[in-house]
Amino acid sequence: MKKIVLIIMAIWALIIIGFIYSQEYTLHNGKEVLLKTIPVDPRDLFMGDYVNLSYDIARFDNNKYHFEKNKTVYVKLKLDKYNIASVDSILNTPPKKSLYLKGKIAGYNTNYIVFGIESYYVKESTGKDIESNLRYGTFVKVKIDKNGHSKVIGFIE
Repeated sequence: MKKIVLIIMAIWALIIIGFIYSQEYTLHNGKEVLLKTIPVDPRDLFMGDYVNLSYDIARFDNNKYHFEKNKTVYVKLKLDKYNIASVDSILNTPPKKSLYLKGKIAGYNTNYIVFGIESYYVKESTGKDIESNLRYGTFVKVKIDKNGHSKVIGFIE
């Protein structure tokens, strides 16, 4: 019985370590880009202050692309001279040797992509200030690794 408990604990420890490693990998090896965004909602009673972000690149024209809800997609990005990312194309498979974000078609809206970077937690009691400062949109600094995983690292104010 002790062996089973130790095995289960070891498996959970590996899962947690793997999650932490994947986040750190993106932060250390990812390419930093800027995404245009509009913040929405500043407070979570359990987790503290955060800004709920909506990205320009997350919306697309249903006449140009058609995907089913919850489908994984790959948004190939192009960067301008200021390192601001925009959509080059949206694909069913990861593009080769290109910068891209991996996302899923939202279950509630088939012309919106969720990347997993829609909430950004900030210092306590700063969410409302950040929201009011960013009311008209701004740019968010994001690191993107070679596998399309991303992590928000800050705002351009």
